Amino acid sequence: MKPARQMLAMLVLSSLSAQTLSQVYTWVDENGQKHFGSQPPATQQAEAVTIKPGYAGEARAAVPETPNQGAAAEPAPARTSRREICQSAMRWTVVDLKNLREIAEERKSAGRITAAEYAQAQKNLDGVEQRISLQDCVTSSGEDQQRYECLSKGAGVLVCSGLMTAAMEEAEGEARRRAGKP
Repeated sequence: MKPARQMLAMLVLSSLSAQTLSQVYTWVDENGQKHFGSQPPATQQAEAVTIKPGYAGEARAAVPETPNQGAAAEPAPARTSRREICQSAMRWTVVDLKNLREIAEERKSAGRITAAEYAQAQKNLDGVEQRISLQDCVTSSGEDQQRYECLSKGAGVLVCSGLMTAAMEEAEGEARRRAGKP
């Protein structure tokens, strides 16, 4: 497997760990800076965070009822503007990239990846950060627009880009080859 693919597979698998997906914690450091992460620090008190879909401040305005709607009829859901979707995608992407960087750092510190693999992962994440922008999102169409919509729901860079699927297929193929199955 190529080093970049190995790093991608490592990031995918580590992002799938139960610990990463199960809980998020928040804490305030000695400088008063608030942090979020999947691992609470051992030296500070952390609080578990309940994650709900969307962000505070993304409340959608209610659609005014038209005179033809009956009292029992449910109002149609408010449409989210392209700009709101893009702003949400940008916020989720910042969180996701920070988490992926932390995972890579933890794996490097634990000796599970080499310094070269870590450097490549950081370079790849920098590339993602540079390619994803609010302007590109607002003007996107087709498959790119679908990716931004996926990001706006918090699914993550690996899922929305299709890299997770590719890495999982590659890992399955490698497992089949090792098992001697076609």
